[in-house]
Amino acid sequence: MDLIYDALPELIATLTGVFVGGLGAMYIERQRELASKRKRARIILHNIYGELEDNFYALEGAKPAYENTSYGKSFYISTIARQTATTGGDLPDIIGYELADIIENQYSILLRLTYYVNLMTKLWFAPDSIIGKKEMQEGFRQHIMNGLQEGIEYHPYVIQKISQTQKALKQIK
Repeated sequence: MDLIYDALPELIATLTGVFVGGLGAMYIERQRELASKRKRARIILHNIYGELEDNFYALEGAKPAYENTSYGKSFYISTIARQTATTGGDLPDIIGYELADIIENQYSILLRLTYYVNLMTKLWFAPDSIIGKKEMQEGFRQHIMNGLQEGIEYHPYVIQKISQTQKALKQIK
């Protein structure tokens, strides 16, 4: 019985040390994961920000051609940063669900524009004998004009939200 009483304080101290050490290790691992997540968010947002800015300038450059002609002009919309960011399927967990939704809304506008510009480009090379070709061109042009306007108007909001998140991430070390 004396052996139990003599060993009990050492047993309690050992169990307490293991418990506290385990909690400390879990805390350190959690902090490391959060730091890694913040670093990844900074990189992703930097890349998406730049890509959206480039796309915005492409929209602004193409808009006058669609306003002043019946055929417009072709332009390139980049989605490489978005595709890279969404590959893992965890973008909302990294940058937040609200920001991910805002960014995705802008890219949906850009992808719809790409679709109609592609159709318009194919129609340019189609024979003139296609019935309703002029009406189709005008319909595509209208969709493109609406998309250009929507993309240009929504852009400042998206950039503002990305910038706010970037500033918040810089404050967290």
